[in-house]
Amino acid sequence: MKNKFSFKKIGILIAGLLILAIAAPLAAQTAPVIKPSADGRQEFPAIKKIGPGIFRLGEIQIHKKAGSITFPAKINMNKGLIEYLLVQSSGKVHESLLRTDVDPYYLNLAFLLLGFEGTDAPLQTQGASETPRGEAVQITIIHRAGEKVKHSDAAALILKKTKDKSETVPINWIYTGSKILQGEFLAQESGSIVAVYRDPAALIDNASPGGDNDEIWFVNQEVTPAAGTEVIVTIQAK
Repeated sequence: MKNKFSFKKIGILIAGLLILAIAAPLAAQTAPVIKPSADGRQEFPAIKKIGPGIFRLGEIQIHKKAGSITFPAKINMNKGLIEYLLVQSSGKVHESLLRTDVDPYYLNLAFLLLGFEGTDAPLQTQGASETPRGEAVQITIIHRAGEKVKHSDAAALILKKTKDKSETVPINWIYTGSKILQGEFLAQESGSIVAVYRDPAALIDNASPGGDNDEIWFVNQEVTPAAGTEVIVTIQAK
C-alpha cells in the first residue's frame, strides 16, 4: 500500500535528520527516523554514520563531501519506449528503464540532507511544455561487465528517436523534489523517481528539449545490460 504524509510531518522529519547528520559524533552511533506506515504503525529505519561525512539511511548512502547519494537498483527494461529512467518497484515499471526498492520518501530526505531545495514552481501536469526548474544533477549508472566495473552516464542508456534520426543526447536532469498535493507526497504516492517524460510527481525531471514528448524516448539496446542486472545509481550536484 502507498503511504501518505503531511507537509508538517515531513518538515519535522527533515529537521530531525539534519540535526543527526551534523551532530552525530561516533561512527557507530545510530538514531531512529520515524515514518508512519500505511496501517498506522511506526517504522524505524536508522540513519547511521559509517565514515567521515558518510551516512547510511536504509540502502541509501549519503556522501556529504562529494554531495552525492548512492543506492541499488536493477535494469527493468533493456528495450522499448520509456517515460522514466527510474521508478520504485511498486511504480510504473512498465515504462521505466530502471527500478529500485528504495523508498522515494527517503531518497528525498537524502537530497534535503545534502542541501538540495528543489523547485518553488512545480509543473502542473505531466508532459508540460514548460521547462522544469530546480537544481541540475548528474546521474551515473554503475554495473559489473565481466571482470570490469563500468560507469555510464544515465543518458547513454537512452535514445531520442525522431523522424530524422535516432541518437543519444545529453539530458539535463533537474531535481525538483516532487510536490505535495492535498497532503500527499506525490513521489511516494506514484513511485516516480526520475522522469524522462516530464512528470511533476517525480523527484528528478527532464529539462531537455523533447521532455514534453512521450513518444521519442527509448532504451538504448546496444549498451543497456540485460533486464534484471543489478546496478548502483549515483546522483550528485552538477
